[in-house]
Amino acid sequence: MPSGVKVETQGNFFDHRNERFAKALNDSILDISVLGAYRVARQLKRGHGFRTGYLKGSINGGLVKNFHGQIDAGALMKGRNVVYASWIEGVSSRNATSVFKGYKMFWKVFQWLRKQPQEVKDIMKFHVSKELN
Repeated sequence: MPSGVKVETQGNFFDHRNERFAKALNDSILDISVLGAYRVARQLKRGHGFRTGYLKGSINGGLVKNFHGQIDAGALMKGRNVVYASWIEGVSSRNATSVFKGYKMFWKVFQWLRKQPQEVKDIMKFHVSKELN
């Protein structure tokens, strides 16, 4: 670079908007995961997958890495899912030979989140506007 040349590093490109936007997205994903976990757990009630409350208490949502949220049946909190959670969901090999085909709680919440309901849009709008304003 020739001497006497001055490079200014200010303005929108240099004000860490990318880091702030990434933080807003991660905060949004965390909140959306927690919301999804709440909706999964809410489906567990007497006569519909609820006996002792252990599975319901194990449902959790969180941020597992940058831009990656997860809703599970215990893996985030306890290191692995509750053993019978896959059977209650309906994805266990036992479901194929049983009349019980599962409640598809996680699947229903996944489908609901894919439609980007207003709650999800509000979460995203809140975190993005908080970080970028």
